[in-house]
Amino acid sequence: MQPENTIINCGCGACYEREVRVLPIKDIGLFECTDCGARLEIWSGRSVPVFKRIKSEAAQKRSA
Repeated sequence: MQPENTIINCGCGACYEREVRVLPIKDIGLFECTDCGARLEIWSGRSVPVFKRIKSEAAQKRSA
């Protein structure tokens, strides 16, 4: 069974790919946007999200 990936968008324009992984033990954590610091997700349990940066508005403006 393939893991399901979703796209998470922050209000500042940053985009992250989100994948859920199952760990052998419980984990508690949170994920904050690397651009603005907004809290995007909090988790507690064996199923935890993994985030991968896709793009940000700030990076696009710098490269333009």
